[in-house]
Amino acid sequence: MAQVYKGVEQIAAHEAREAVREKAEELATRARSRLAAHRSSGNARIEVSQGRKSDAFVELVDPGGNALAIECGRSASSEHGAMQGIYPLSHAIGRGGS
Repeated sequence: MAQVYKGVEQIAAHEAREAVREKAEELATRARSRLAAHRSSGNARIEVSQGRKSDAFVELVDPGGNALAIECGRSASSEHGAMQGIYPLSHAIGRGGS
């Protein structure tokens, strides 16, 4: 029978932290490239943040509050009019947009 030692998850998380961060940076580079190719104005950006243990997050941040519209687009009925999404995060993970 396998034996599991107390605290092994903390050791594993510590060992994986660097690899997870590297993968997040790789995804962020792809997302930044797609965002830069489509941005004509604004302050939207791609950020990477580290969680408490081994988590890392790639985020589309827009101080103007349009991150969701940049990712997914918006309909003509919105107050700012229609906009096709550019899907920088979706493309970074290989899912593409519609």
